[in-house]
Amino acid sequence: MRSRFLKDLLLAFALAIFWGSTYPIVRIARDPGSILLGRYVVASAISIVYLYNIFMFRRSMSNFSRRDLFLSLLAGSFNTGFVVSMYYALMYIPSGPVSSIVYTYPILILLISHIAGFQRAGSGVLAIYAPSNLEPNGVLLSLAASIFFAVSSVISSQISMGTLPLTSFQNIVGLPIIVITYLHIGGVLKLDLFTTIAIIHQGVGAGYVSYLAWYVLIKRSLEIASSIIYIVPVATYLISIPITGEIPESMQIAGLLLILIGIYIAKRA
Repeated sequence: MRSRFLKDLLLAFALAIFWGSTYPIVRIARDPGSILLGRYVVASAISIVYLYNIFMFRRSMSNFSRRDLFLSLLAGSFNTGFVVSMYYALMYIPSGPVSSIVYTYPILILLISHIAGFQRAGSGVLAIYAPSNLEPNGVLLSLAASIFFAVSSVISSQISMGTLPLTSFQNIVGLPIIVITYLHIGGVLKLDLFTTIAIIHQGVGAGYVSYLAWYVLIKRSLEIASSIIYIVPVATYLISIPITGEIPESMQIAGLLLILIGIYIAKRA
């Protein structure tokens, strides 16, 4: 039991570092299109290499059922919607509030999984965010990101394939969606030093390593995953101070505390 707790803590710490730093890094780069495209190209390249090795050594993809492949396609699409919504929310409002709003999704996960009959939900939930005069577009995009990720996580928890192929399939699913979106908005690829660093950080850390950790947690238990992930918005606030110089307002801190209390109640109920 103690070793499992320590493992969960290490996985949560990895998520806090990579996902917590995503918000200020994307915000300060101010080029969500280039980072999105680069993220999925890098993460998909890693994924293709992994899946190619599976095919070459096993000479078969028969161990992946049609159901799992379909669910991976569905979850990957929702997850891509989450990433896009989150990135563009950061163009409107600071890193901390975006992270706080997005990380109401543990409560959504519990509710959705309960409705779908996968897992029980807690009887008491409190989730109130003090908007502190935030730009409405940023708030709506953050809420959309929260919903997308909650749905993606619930679907992913029902997929029987291992975490490595699950992560790989979902990254590959997202690439054509991002390419089509990028071409539609007429983006101009920018590859200065900071953007390149951000792309590597996102593609390797946030887009691959972190999802391996997340899928390990949700496959073990949606409730456990939903209750320990709250450290990510806390990490975001702390990491944002040196990177973007964003000092949280008192109302933002109050909103974050209310969200954390809500997730704690959901866990204990």
